[in-house]
Amino acid sequence: MSDLTAMERLLLPLVRRFVALWVRPSILPDNFTEALHKERPVFYALEKRSVIDLAVLEYVCSERSLPMPLAPLGSGAFLPESVLFMARRAGFLGQRIDRRMPDALRTINGLATADPAFDADIVPVSLFWGRAPDRERSWLRLWVAEGWDIGGRFRKLLSLVVNGRNLLVLIGEPLPVQPGADETRGAPRSPRRLWRQLRTQFRNQRTATIGPDLSHRRTIVAQVLRTQLVRENVRGEMQSRSLSRRDALKAAKGYAYEIAANYSHTFVVFMSGVLGRLWNRLYDGVELANFSSLGSVEDGAEVVYAPCHRSHMDYLLLSYVVYHKGFAVPHIAAGINLNLPVIGSFLRRGGAFFMRRSFSGNALYSAVFTKYLGLMMARGHSIEYFIEGGRSRTGRLLKPKTGMLAMTVRSYIREPTRPIVFVPVYFGYERLVEGRTYIGELSGRPKEKESVFMLLRTIPELRRRFGKVYVSFGEPLPLDPVILKHNPAWDREPSGSDDRPAWLSPVVTELASTIMTRINAAACVTPVNLIGLVLLATPRQRMGEADLARMLELYASLLRRAPYSDKVWVTDMDGESMIGYGVSLGILKRQPHELGDILYMSEETSVLTSYFRNNALHLLLLPSLIACAFLNNPKVARADLLRLAGRVYPYVADEYFLRWSEAEVPGVVDRMLEDLFNHGLLAASEDRSEWRRPPAESPEAVQLSVLARATVPIIERYYIAVSLLLKAGSGRLTQDALERQCQLTAQRMSMLYELNSPEFFDRALFGNFLDLLRARRVLGESADGRLTFEPVMLEAIVNDAQLVLHEQIRNSILQVVHR
Repeated sequence: MSDLTAMERLLLPLVRRFVALWVRPSILPDNFTEALHKERPVFYALEKRSVIDLAVLEYVCSERSLPMPLAPLGSGAFLPESVLFMARRAGFLGQRIDRRMPDALRTINGLATADPAFDADIVPVSLFWGRAPDRERSWLRLWVAEGWDIGGRFRKLLSLVVNGRNLLVLIGEPLPVQPGADETRGAPRSPRRLWRQLRTQFRNQRTATIGPDLSHRRTIVAQVLRTQLVRENVRGEMQSRSLSRRDALKAAKGYAYEIAANYSHTFVVFMSGVLGRLWNRLYDGVELANFSSLGSVEDGAEVVYAPCHRSHMDYLLLSYVVYHKGFAVPHIAAGINLNLPVIGSFLRRGGAFFMRRSFSGNALYSAVFTKYLGLMMARGHSIEYFIEGGRSRTGRLLKPKTGMLAMTVRSYIREPTRPIVFVPVYFGYERLVEGRTYIGELSGRPKEKESVFMLLRTIPELRRRFGKVYVSFGEPLPLDPVILKHNPAWDREPSGSDDRPAWLSPVVTELASTIMTRINAAACVTPVNLIGLVLLATPRQRMGEADLARMLELYASLLRRAPYSDKVWVTDMDGESMIGYGVSLGILKRQPHELGDILYMSEETSVLTSYFRNNALHLLLLPSLIACAFLNNPKVARADLLRLAGRVYPYVADEYFLRWSEAEVPGVVDRMLEDLFNHGLLAASEDRSEWRRPPAESPEAVQLSVLARATVPIIERYYIAVSLLLKAGSGRLTQDALERQCQLTAQRMSMLYELNSPEFFDRALFGNFLDLLRARRVLGESADGRLTFEPVMLEAIVNDAQLVLHEQIRNSILQVVHR
């Protein structure tokens, strides 16, 4: 019994020889043999009947010592060959596709139903020609790359020749025959259950690998316009603007076309080759970390990528990485400002859909966008959006904009087709194409609008060397448990309405906070990050070569021996290698001296490097905060350290999205103290109730001081804000006025006493600090919008600042404040 014709059996030996000589497939997963039951017979299911696919399957089985597809399984006359095809060509010229259930599947199920002792595994195997990860592509390959259609015999032959070394073989989860037979024994539709399960696995594999079967853009737009929500808003548009139905529908259709992507798998394959060459020219390499996090997401789940936003390169980089690792390219939510002539069309074909910065006052646009997003999710296409809203100009994560998160959750509760899993993604650069632009914007220069001219103007910048770029995947965050936490009665039944339940806001807030925290918990620590952390904590951004090497190794050791999280990646370079790397990138300059060379950064480089310092500062923030307490004090009681950490932690945790709760802080502080003790940076009394800094003349005392100064600018900003409040008095300043005064004071401090770095006087940082003071009820608001407070609460913060900030720094701040 076989689905192969006599001609196909005749051609099979010849095809086998060519496959063995030419084809070199990539096989996923690597450990698929562990899932097979050694004592059960194995039946392989192929998506479509093809002699070439069968020959490749035989080659894979031979290489991995698996049962061969056409080998006899026993002496029983009724036992079929161990391969079955889900789709077959029919008709005189093979022009019709036969997708009916294979007879072999009925036979297998019948044997299991008749004999409970008989059991077997059916293993679905998918082949994707022109879709192997980490393989170089030629331009010809895109014409024969895998899609959703069943190509003809000539196309398959051409694909064998062109993509024989560019082939991905996905082996699915084995389906045991017997459990299915036990559940449905005696029912006439018993084999159909196995058939549906196989089809589901094949569809999930294909969706995850090349994306879902997206119909023409016009069809998707038509589906959006037919939804009840859009129709209701069309009627509302007719009434509010006195439009005819035709004009209102035309407006909705225009919005849909403005939003919708025009995804082309052929274009994606083409751009994969282009981007591969671009990355090789721009970067010394693209490094991946924690990719297994993405692989752990259950098949069939709707993946929503939530990366941090550092650069316009982020859009391309994540799609490139995901595609080259065998996953479908996500649909990316892009700002309408990127819908430029020509560029916008290219981005749409790569999966971008566009959104306006604000939906307010336009209910019809909001409805069209919401239903488009829901439709893409229901069809199983992964989504990508930046919940920070825009690119970070300082290197810190921005406060999340929760609009897209809220729409995602609302779309899901209206129609929970597939479970949603958010995948946080961290980007780490060693140089940014937009670096100088960011510094200008922070200094007060207006943000330049994106345009084709601006894009052309950046081309000369691409000739510079940009080091490596790092992409790290954080711990996935399923949506269902978060909803159940806030609404235990939720049963995943479609709500069918556009209502906003009371628990929606806390769910979205928790999602946003957790995603940002998990992005930071997956940080990659590069030599550039460490160089910035060390030299930017020195008065003139310079240090002797030997001292710098020791400090770099100290920071790397602190991060390895007391890791912030198990997903943080730290460079394995030693201090000398990091210095050499920094010199090669032009970040460090060398000044020869008889007593030892001095390494330094120019003022411009220092300002640019503050961005990369801020990428990793959160990882050393608590050790640095502890070290601050010893700047002015030779010894500090553990109780005082815990009080200081407890006072400051809520504010730094909010600013840097730290992973510990306030209740966990005492235990974390104790662990950090032990780590500093193990590195010789602190000494302790026998009962650990009192801690001491090393002798002032020791190298360890210098290292502790440099570590402490990494956090001092943060405490200075808090001290500036509190000092201005106390000077003005309660009920005298609005928050807007206070933010402006804080910015000007910090700017003057930076010009007089510090490195003139715009990120120190970033107004948004002061705004976030004041928002948190209000949320914690340290500040209130009067009826006319002015800030009120009890002086005793702010004075307690000032008193704790005296433990950390040197008297000279405090006097300098107060001198500027009282001007």
